[in-house]
Formats: sequence, structure tokens, C-alpha cells
Amino acid sequence: MEQETLAAVRTQLERVTEYDLYADHLADADLSVESAEAFRDLPFLTGETLEADYDAHAPTGSLTGDAAMMCFTPMGDDLAPVFDTEQDLAWQAEANATVFERAGVEPGDRVLNTFGYHTFGTGLLLHRALEGLGAEVIPAGPGDTETTAATIETYDVDALVGNPSFARKLGDAGASVDVFVGGGEPFTSVPGLRESVKEALGADTAVDYFGTRQILPVAAETAAEDGLVVLDDYALVEVVDPDTGEVLPYGERGELVVTHLQKETSPLVRYRTGDLAEWEERDGEVVLPNGVIGRTDGRLKVKGVKLYPEALGAVLAGFPDLSGEYRLTVSRPESTDRVELVCEGEADVEALRDAVRDRLLVTPDEVSVVESLDGSGVVDERYD
Repeated sequence: MEQETLAAVRTQLERVTEYDLYADHLADADLSVESAEAFRDLPFLTGETLEADYDAHAPTGSLTGDAAMMCFTPMGDDLAPVFDTEQDLAWQAEANATVFERAGVEPGDRVLNTFGYHTFGTGLLLHRALEGLGAEVIPAGPGDTETTAATIETYDVDALVGNPSFARKLGDAGASVDVFVGGGEPFTSVPGLRESVKEALGADTAVDYFGTRQILPVAAETAAEDGLVVLDDYALVEVVDPDTGEVLPYGERGELVVTHLQKETSPLVRYRTGDLAEWEERDGEVVLPNGVIGRTDGRLKVKGVKLYPEALGAVLAGFPDLSGEYRLTVSRPESTDRVELVCEGEADVEALRDAVRDRLLVTPDEVSVVESLDGSGVVDERYD
């Protein structure tokens, strides 16, 4: 970890300890943080800790301050408020403008934004960034497919921003753009989806974007389309073993942990997202080569390897004739674990097996496809 990043961490820690949550959460921590090891001694922040803070300081939580905007983010079964000061909004706009510039959006381009402007505020935040870059923005939001596609064609839109699934529908309805920036749902982690979206839109470039409403942005691809580069002026990323909390070496897969480097209200320090990702270092930059590939919930240890069933969703989405329903059964008939996968729909079994192996890092002993699946989910029979 470079000294510049450590200095940003120390400045951020000075900000966050003004809040009740962190005054308690970091009470026993050494906040001098002179090294990466010292930073990694800081305790993790979890969703449960945030929920407890919202309950203790209902309804807003303690991370409020003098905010200029309040939006919401999913938290458990409810929505929780997220606050931004004017400075927060400026920092986010600058980081997101960098994303769009690297993706190939240029000053003067006409950009149609289909992210929502209400409740979560994602559309508004990205709108500010595009304006700051000098683009002309159409604030379409997630509207009617035919109308939005017609707008794109009538007004010769250069770039599209939004969910990949909606973008593909727009392309099928006749819309075409040069550049697409997609986020809000699995994109490049779904085999073949980038190619499908590019073909539908006739786009030269389609890049993946990852952020949560609490930390937006985290990472995004450049026009090279070769993995999501962490916006390291705005966010610090770690990948940890979800069981031990140990920071994993580059090339490993684990839980994504994110820290704000520039945030006044609703700041997060070593926040465990529950998202599953791999990380690499390329030319001094941290890269998430496949974006977010699932969740760490419900993980199993099979044949000595951590298996993340949640990652199957993105794999199955790459096979258009599968319904997405599956049953994964882990057993131990003798002394070795056995993995069987049954999927609903139609697919080439060998291609499916290869895709599952590449994503789960475990080769299923048996893969089959059935027309209709009776009972889905994960079944671990080893301890019955």
C-alpha cells in the first residue's frame, strides 16, 4: 500500500471518528495506520453493525452530518438512508467522470442514462458525472423500451448507460450506440452477455461498472474491456477469506471489502460487502478481472476448495435455454466428496460442465439437464 493511500486512509479515519458508530467501533484501534498491515488490523464493518446503528439512531443512523442529499440503499428486508454532502457529490462526480472518460465517452457526446433518478439516486449521480465531463445527457430512466429505443435513434445518441438486460432489449428494439456502460446487475461475469449486448446495440465498446449505492463507484472497465479497474483515489479494495478475514494474495477469490477514501457522510471503513470477486494487480492498479461473480453466502468446502453456489447464477444465465433453476447436491458416498448438478431447461452438457468448472473451481462429478426440475437449491448430504 503506497504512502499516498495510507495518508488518504488516515485523513478518512479522522473524518469517521466524529460519528458515534465509529467512535465505538474503532475505540480500541490504532488509527495512526503507518502500514498496510496496520490498516488490516482495523476491525471490519458489517451490514449487521450498520443495521444496529440505524436501530440505535432511528430512523437515519448516526452517519448523517450536514448532508445535501439523502437516498436509499437495500439493507436486509428494508431500505436504509445514505447521505451525501456537496463535497461527497463532487468527489463521486469526479470519480465517475473518470469512468466514463476511460470507457470512451467524450465531451459533446449525447448520452442516454437509463438508471433510476428516484429512491436510490444512481441515475442522478451518474448524470452529474456526465455533465462534468461535458456530455449532453438525456435523463431517460428505466422507461418504456420502444419509446426509449426510438429516442436513441431519433436523436443519434452516442452512448448508453444502464442495466445490461435493458440495454439488450433496447438493441432488439432497434437502438444503436457506440458505447455502452453497464452496471446494476451481473454483466461481464455472465458468459457471452457482453458479446450479446454489443451485437444488439451495434456498439464498438461495452464496459462493466461496479458500485453499490453506499460506495459509488468501486471499479469499472476501460475501453480495453479487460477487467474492472478499482478507482483507487476514491475507494480502497481488499479481497479476504470470508471465514478467517485474512487478506488473500492477488489471484485468489474471496469476499470484497471496500473502504471510502473520500467521504464525509455515510462513510464506510473496511466494509464487508458479501460480494464474491477475484483480484489482480496490473501495472500498479488493482483489477477485478471478472467483476463480481456472486455472493459469499452459503459457501461450502468441497474437495478442499471453497465452493460458492451463489456464483452459479451468472453461469446459468449464459445459457439462454436454461431457466436458471438448479439443484446442487454434495454427498460423500465413501471417503471423497461428490458433486452433482441438475439444471432445468436445455443446454449442451459438456459446455455447461466446463463453464461451471471454470467459475466454481470445482469440477462436478455429474452434470445433467432436465425439462422440469422437482426441487431446487443446494443440498449437502454429507452430515445427515
